[in-house]
Amino acid sequence: MKVLVTGGSGFIGTNMLNLLIKEGYTDILNLDIKEPKEIAHNKYWHKCDILDVENLKKEIQEFKPGLVVHLAAKTGLTRANIACYAENTTGVRNMIEALKATPSVQRAIFTSTLLVCEMGYIPKHDTDYKPSTLYGESKMIGEKIVREQKDLEFSWTIIRPISIWGPWGEEPYINFFRSIKRGWYFHIGSGHYKRSLGYVENAVYSIYKLLSAPKEKVSGKTFYIADYMPADLYDMALEIKNQLKAHRIFHLPLIPVKIIARIGDILKKRGWENIPLQSFRLKNILTEYVFDMGHLREIVGDQPFTLKEGVSRTIKWLNQARKL
Repeated sequence: MKVLVTGGSGFIGTNMLNLLIKEGYTDILNLDIKEPKEIAHNKYWHKCDILDVENLKKEIQEFKPGLVVHLAAKTGLTRANIACYAENTTGVRNMIEALKATPSVQRAIFTSTLLVCEMGYIPKHDTDYKPSTLYGESKMIGEKIVREQKDLEFSWTIIRPISIWGPWGEEPYINFFRSIKRGWYFHIGSGHYKRSLGYVENAVYSIYKLLSAPKEKVSGKTFYIADYMPADLYDMALEIKNQLKAHRIFHLPLIPVKIIARIGDILKKRGWENIPLQSFRLKNILTEYVFDMGHLREIVGDQPFTLKEGVSRTIKWLNQARKL
């Protein structure tokens, strides 16, 4: 069956294409405004902006996919206003319009984010929204656009990836590995903060299994995408340190770190860019969030990689890409 992946040149998209190719799929189309990260993926790529609805419809209708994974989005937390996230709102509406006009489509997965609710808030149900950022708000709007659709000929599922890390990734987790390697990383307070994280090859495997699951188990439903067991950030950092054979990791007391974060707030207000630590970031670091992954596990079964294996595979890629 033909598979369409939007945003297939991005972090999760690159890993998604690698898995599809490994599973024997040959009829794959990657629609993205950027060239693929992986040279071998060039033959699957067509340049396309999801905000250009006419070209989007043309590409999808000509390809005639059966399965769709919509990953294309505008990310980042520092954009000026909601209009800067048009890909997450108008782009979703354009995708639905294009898919409606393509009778071959059987299933579509729409990618949202855990940030449709503020960090640390566990929603009571799928439409219990509480965004605290414009990015989260834009993704909430995108979800609502999907949910308001009636009489679609294809089934849809919404996914909310949680802190995905691994090969082909970018910030902040690549910097996490790099700072440990260089001896710059330190734990704040005790360092033992538990949170749900997703190794990227487990994440795309989960998405792949959702595409092939019995329709009645996934249609119209929302799934968080992460590893089943939450990670202890202290233990994860030690695992990375040990595999990299890096220097010991130090601890910093919480009070001076809070002072540094407040200084970062002041510098940001005065126009400084790329401040490494601010109160917002510190709150995210200290906030524990653990999601019940039981519903995903029922559909996906065992995920292929442990955290230790994910660390090893990420380090191997970082070395090959010369990013350490």
